[in-house]
Amino acid sequence: MSINMVHEYSQKSLFRKGFSLVELLAVMAVIAILLSLASVGVSRIGKSQGLTSGLSITEAFFSQARALAVGQGTFTRVVIHSKLDDQNELDRRRYRKMMMIMQREVDEDTGELGQEWVSAGQPIFLPDQVYYSPELSSDDVQDRGIIEEGIHRMGPNPEDQVNSYFYEFNPQGVCTTPGSSFILETGSRPPNSERPVSGPRRKFGGFMIARNGRTLLIRDTSKLDDTQ
Repeated sequence: MSINMVHEYSQKSLFRKGFSLVELLAVMAVIAILLSLASVGVSRIGKSQGLTSGLSITEAFFSQARALAVGQGTFTRVVIHSKLDDQNELDRRRYRKMMMIMQREVDEDTGELGQEWVSAGQPIFLPDQVYYSPELSSDDVQDRGIIEEGIHRMGPNPEDQVNSYFYEFNPQGVCTTPGSSFILETGSRPPNSERPVSGPRRKFGGFMIARNGRTLLIRDTSKLDDTQ
């Protein structure tokens, strides 16, 4: 092979080390498509995981409230914030997301139960874009009764006395509304809207509270969608 031929071959090899403009555009288009598909998948996984996490947290919270009722020999309540006031940033963050365990105080000397409901620990918050749904929950899954509301102090200040939904356990750990359900829904809540809104892939999940106070996960969630 002559020196000229070697030189010509080397030049051709050198120029072929790069990509043409058409090849680069094709690769960029494929990457853009893959990224768009990945972003959709991640968003769906995020909502699903948020709902699953919310159910795990709240089931444990109900178990804690029941155990406290039995251990302290008192009535306890799982309380959910329900004051709609989006002008107040604190209430906006708490609305249908903040939960607390409340208990009736027990007199240490007499052992008698007081009438005042007091906090039994730190509050919890549902994950992002996950809300409690009183519209889908009920105090009896057979009769579709309405979840009871009351006034509870869900913070250290006097203005923290707010409307709230609640589920109650007696000193034997029995749910006072056996057969009631606790349902969560996902979505974004616009200002001044009672419920979150979502697309066609709206997700629901929840559990029933049996008479003995135990929770039973609802497997078939298709019947929970009240928009169908």
